[in-house]
Amino acid sequence: MEKSDQIFEIQDNLFYLDTYAHNMSGAIGILIFRSGGESVVFDSGMPNSVDNILKTVKKLGVEADSVKYILLTHRHIDHAGGAAFLLEGFPKASVGTHPFSTGALSNPSKIYDGGRELFGEYATPMKPIQNNKMKTLNDLEEIQVGQEIVHAIYTPGHTSDHIAYYIRSSKILYCGDVVGSFNSVRGSIHPTCMYPSFNYEKYKATMTHIREMDLEGLVFPHFGYVLGRRNVRDLLEKSLCAHMRLERIFRENVSRMDSSRLLNELKVALTDATEIFPVPVREKAAKLMARGFIEGSVCEG
Repeated sequence: MEKSDQIFEIQDNLFYLDTYAHNMSGAIGILIFRSGGESVVFDSGMPNSVDNILKTVKKLGVEADSVKYILLTHRHIDHAGGAAFLLEGFPKASVGTHPFSTGALSNPSKIYDGGRELFGEYATPMKPIQNNKMKTLNDLEEIQVGQEIVHAIYTPGHTSDHIAYYIRSSKILYCGDVVGSFNSVRGSIHPTCMYPSFNYEKYKATMTHIREMDLEGLVFPHFGYVLGRRNVRDLLEKSLCAHMRLERIFRENVSRMDSSRLLNELKVALTDATEIFPVPVREKAAKLMARGFIEGSVCEG
């Protein structure tokens, strides 16, 4: 892994950028892919990270007019929040998104309200995206980037509108939040089962699909990436194990604990999953993920 300031070069023409969201390193990253004079940006970060993103993209030598798409994984503010602002810096770009997301992105007040509930003052207002600047993506749609193809793959679980992006030539998947958050120092994966959008059964179905894919790498917005088939396989297994741990806590306690005690048990289990958040909101994040697992799970105690 080559690092220069906030830029990690994964491969030729594939770059991972630390957005320094919340004034933190290692909280939110985005991906840039270039081919044949065209570029795409995967996710857009928080609204107040855009200036930093644009400066970093310029440092990479990416021409603003070369950016063809901003490809969003889902509607949450830490992934879609900066999209409208990035369009101002990338005037020829369109925003690629799930059909479910278009209404929310054209009137993002609910997205912002949800972001404000979690992030507090770290969330700043979003701007609407005009419908003529959005491209709805079908499942398995092929997106041409220069001489390369990127596949949009529906991957519900974290949210109903979640899309992962598969770069065919390198067999790398930008997986959004559906697999979980990644701690590259410890090599660990943590659930991102955020209330109210998480669905456990859909997560498991998506993981079955991802495990069947021909993958040489995974890229995580939270935070970093891994290369190599064995590393990919190990992380996918760790994701399933982390969610199964929550399921065991749920099953063992749902019939003998009141809801507040069960929530607290899951909060404790999710402590490490909050490291991607600013310290003042970690307690809130753990609570929302614990509630998300309870309400998004179809397990029976």
